[in-house]
Parts: sequence; structure tokens; C-alpha cells
Amino acid sequence: MKPETKLGIFTVVGLIIFGFSLYFLGGLSVTRSYELNVTFADVSGLPVKASVKLSGVEVGRVKQIKIEDGQVVVVAEVHRDVPIYRDARFSVVMTGIIGTKYLKVEQGNPASGALQPGQYVQGIDEVPMDVMISQTMGSIKEFVDSVNRHGEFGDKLNETMNEVRQLSANLNQLVAQMKPYLSRSVQNLDVASARLNELMAKADSLMTSLEQGEGVIGSLIKDPQMKADVKDSVKDLKETMGEVKTFVSKMSRFRVYWDYDFYYMPGPSLATSDLALEIYPASGYTFYRAGIANIGNEDDTLDPKDYLEKNKFDVRFGLYNKWATVSAGLIRGAGGVALELKPFYDTDFLERFTFTGEFSDWGRDRTINGRLFNKPNLSYGVDFRFNRYFSVGAWARDALETNDFALKANISFNDEDISSFFGLAAMAGS
Repeated sequence: MKPETKLGIFTVVGLIIFGFSLYFLGGLSVTRSYELNVTFADVSGLPVKASVKLSGVEVGRVKQIKIEDGQVVVVAEVHRDVPIYRDARFSVVMTGIIGTKYLKVEQGNPASGALQPGQYVQGIDEVPMDVMISQTMGSIKEFVDSVNRHGEFGDKLNETMNEVRQLSANLNQLVAQMKPYLSRSVQNLDVASARLNELMAKADSLMTSLEQGEGVIGSLIKDPQMKADVKDSVKDLKETMGEVKTFVSKMSRFRVYWDYDFYYMPGPSLATSDLALEIYPASGYTFYRAGIANIGNEDDTLDPKDYLEKNKFDVRFGLYNKWATVSAGLIRGAGGVALELKPFYDTDFLERFTFTGEFSDWGRDRTINGRLFNKPNLSYGVDFRFNRYFSVGAWARDALETNDFALKANISFNDEDISSFFGLAAMAGS
């Protein structure tokens, strides 16, 4: 091979290698593209050569980041065959909490027309992830400090719990005075139930003797009409004793719960309480609730953002099963409905979560503390139950109007003495 030929081959191969080196190592691209200038107030952490992604698909790279007239301009190179429409949205996002940033494009409407090469568009300035994490950690710290009685939430919760403890002490004193009578009544119910069992057994034996003509009574009553009358009387007596036994059994299964809710809304810095009795008859699927919502002194001076109407009756009738509870009636002083869902009732740990919504006061059209309210009262939230007595939650109160975020604490317990009292009262009324 001639030296000239070898030199030519060497030159061609060298140029090819040099071209590939520029492409892979120098970041050069042979793909035809066009430039768009996207302006932001802050692009902290966005590197040059970062990806430009349209609907999650990479369609270009960030070519340059510069300052023009006090604003940050991101020069993006977009593939020539990818049109981006005029109403598209540009933002700087991260691939994860600790991932790299890239330029995100949310495609617009084709009817608005495509952006032209070199055109300037305004990007969306979102809160950086590190700032969001810092704000969140600050909020958590404030909440923890409040719970530890170093803040307003802790003070108000402690004050309310003192009132609850005082109320509980008064109730305990009342129950202590009534307990001897209730205890004797419950014992009498047990004795009555046992006695009814004995009487029903004797009635069964008597019916058998009459039907078979056995025993003293069976042999003495020979008249067919008299025998039929006695059998009917014993049958009626047996049915009556059965109904009494069923009634006494239902009264012994009466359940009554004290239910206390405490809400604190950090935005307007307000605290409120609800207290109610929930009565569960022996039927196993119905319940009744009676109480007072937004307990407070109506003579107190209202804060500028205090739109809670004080001391409203809360009276409801409801149905329940393992995964759902629905109730209707007077909810916080106005007609409405409430729904509680436990979608994970058969799953460990997740069954502790309850999702609740209250929808009431549909025709509301009045002024409260200088503000017009003309939308229904919608409140919803999620609660987590630590045990059968205590739960916490996060709620949105009056979402269609003020939409205040609220922290919730709930205390609920079964009062066996009052359960017996209601059972006896129902039996006496019957």
C-alpha cells in the first residue's frame, strides 16, 4: 500500500474519532433543535445540560442559564420535531427528594399555536423543595412545642382538659351517689332473668303434662274444653314470659358512651369543644347522639376570625356497621348528614384510620361576626385512634367558606353505670 493511501486512511479515521469525541465528551449534538427562552425568578440547583422533559419524555437540554433585566433566563434547546404550544407551562422540578432538577414542560392546547424559535415565555416559580422541607420541619417543631405546653395550642388543650377533668369529677360524684341503687337494680335484673328461665321451664313441663294427660293436673282435667282453655292460658303465659326475658336481655346490653372532641385551628388561633352522649341500644345497628357543639361563653368578645356559633345542639340518629356509620339530624345547630368510613376495618394498623365528613346548614345565608356566609357547612377529616379511649386527627372546618385547618383530639369511653340507668329508664317507660 502506498504511503499516500495509508496517510489518507489515517486522516479519515482520525477525523471520525475526533467527531465522536466531540459528540460524546463535548456534549455536542447533531440533532436539529430550536431555542426557547424561559424566565424565572429563581432556578436554584438547575444545572446547565439538565433535561427538558415534556410529559415525562426528554425532548431537549438546558443550553445556558443567564441573567437579563434582573430575571433568570433559561435557554432551552428543544428537538426541532417537537412543537411546544403557546399556553404550555414551564417549571423547575426535582426527580425526587434528593434527585437532580430538570425543566418540566406541561404541553398546552394545539389551538393556541406553537412557540417560535427564540421566543421568551414566563415560567412558573414554585417553592423549592429545601424551602418546603424547612417550612414543614418548622411547623412540626411548633406543634411539638405547643403539645409540650410551650405554645398556645398546648395551653388551650391543657385548659380544656382541666375543664373536662372537673366535669368528670362531678359526674363521678353523681354516679357514686347513684351506684348503690343502680347496682341493686342490675342485680335484680339478673335475678329476674334467672327466675324467668325457671318459670319458662316449668311452663314447658306443664304443657307437656297437659298434652299427654300425665301428672296430677293432666289426670284431673278430663273435660276437653277445660283442658284446651288451660293449655291456651299456659301458652299465653309462656309467650309473655319469653317477651319479658327478651326485653330484660336487651336492657342489659344497653351501651352509653361519653364522646368529647377538642379542635384547635392554628390559622385563626381558635379552640373549641364538643361534648355528647352516644346511646347504642341492643339492636346492634342503630345509635342516638345528643350533645352540645362549639361549647363556649356567648358573652366573650369575638376575635376577628372567630366565626363559630357557640353552644349549638347536636342531636342525631344513625346506622352503623363494621366499615361505615351514617347519621342525620341536627348537626351543630342545623339540619345535615354525617358519614364515617373505615375502609381498612379488617387490616391491622390501617383499621385505626377513620375518614369523616359532615354536611349541614344547606340553606345558610346569614352574617356571622361581620362576614356573610351563604354556602353550606362542609367539614371533613381523618382520625387515627391510638386505643379505644383516645384518637387524634386533622380536619378542614367549614371548607366551602373559611376552610380552616384544625387539629383534633378525641376522648371516648363507655359509662356502664349510665348504661344501666338508661336501660332501667327504658324498661320503666315500657
